[in-house]
Amino acid sequence: MLKITDMDSYYGESRIIPSLSLDVEKGKVVCLIGRNGVGKSTTLKSIMGLVKTPKGSIKLDGEEIINMPTYNRVRGGIGYVPQGRDIFPQMTVYENLMLGLQARGGKGELPDYIYELFPILEKFEKRKGGDLSGGQQQQLAIARALVTQPKILILDEPTEGIQPSVIQDIGNVIRKINKELGLTVLIVEQYLDFVLSISDYLYIMEKGEIILQGNTSELDAQEVQDQMTH
Repeated sequence: MLKITDMDSYYGESRIIPSLSLDVEKGKVVCLIGRNGVGKSTTLKSIMGLVKTPKGSIKLDGEEIINMPTYNRVRGGIGYVPQGRDIFPQMTVYENLMLGLQARGGKGELPDYIYELFPILEKFEKRKGGDLSGGQQQQLAIARALVTQPKILILDEPTEGIQPSVIQDIGNVIRKINKELGLTVLIVEQYLDFVLSISDYLYIMEKGEIILQGNTSELDAQEVQDQMTH
């Protein structure tokens, strides 16, 4: 589905990620974890074309996208929810969701399943995005990415600053869209319990490199914990 091979990523003149290879299999929930500042968010920004990637390959469904502009990557089927969520605080929930359609040329209606997955958004349809709680904003950001009906959903720190009960809701939604819509999901996350409960496959990153990977069910949770805290 999404295959990164020998990719370098730069912020300005600084190489943050040297020669990364990573594979997100179709229909799986894959998590990329690691401590702060190891290059996880940069990996996602590289996939989206938001930082320089002068070397390597990023393929979506076999098509090379490393030189594509960001909007074409979105049109090609990548839904992206950045860290900090990036919703528009002065626009209503409904207006924020409709913006998701712009990525597809502004045509069509909101998919029916959006409000089924996120009933709170239907309830607060006319409320401004900025008046929602952190957890509700996160649900809005995920819903807006789903409006584009992507092939793969990419989430950067979806549990950040969110209370535990809502984290569970978001976990349930991710499992649901993975199982029922067949959507492939790639998540960058630090909250280990969430990662272990939701993912099929795990990559652990340290200083821009993958140091451990495997099926979540087969990895030793203690070893994963140790890698995160050493």
